[in-house]
Amino acid sequence: MFHVEQSLRMTIRREKWYSLEQRFLISCKCMGKGHMNEREEMIREKIETEELIEGAQLKGIREEIHEILIRKKGFGQGEIEIDPAFRIKVANSDANVTVDFAIKLTSEYLMVIKCVSTGIESWERYVLSFARAAEDYQIPYAAVTDGISIKLFDAISGSLLSESLDDFFDRKKLTELISDFKKIRRSEKNLDRERRIIYAFENIKCPPSKSR
Repeated sequence: MFHVEQSLRMTIRREKWYSLEQRFLISCKCMGKGHMNEREEMIREKIETEELIEGAQLKGIREEIHEILIRKKGFGQGEIEIDPAFRIKVANSDANVTVDFAIKLTSEYLMVIKCVSTGIESWERYVLSFARAAEDYQIPYAAVTDGISIKLFDAISGSLLSESLDDFFDRKKLTELISDFKKIRRSEKNLDRERRIIYAFENIKCPPSKSR
């Protein structure tokens, strides 16, 4: 039944219930229809409960990271944008996408931070793509955190810079690193690839691969 539950999880999140019965018929041929409906409802309730818990956990993580950025890392309230919106274009479609935090010390974005409740590694590729393609220049640093650990990347090269909150850049360190900051734009071919990763993730709600 594992595959049935995974299929339903994707179906619920994408709000495309038209394939739900077909998935059950394929996976549960030996079950009666009443049994299938009962199982469907049980899985739906389980998924919805899990997502409520995950949402509460994520809210706590966001609050904790915001406090760390201000109290321990020395960033000002006005230097941290919460849920900033960016507009990307893929083929003939436009989409508004957001990230949990974006740091600005000058007029440019210097870092984006994605908060997750589980599976920190599976979000690495997404946050790198976001930093590379959300603006008309590459945001130099990207991070993903679950509130316990944090992975910080050089977004341009994809290199991992640190894996702990203790080693995460404070304001002084970031100021030193961007003293000679220059806007660098990715090639149009690469930009299209990064935008497609962002766009797909925002629509499918499924973590991308880890390839950088």
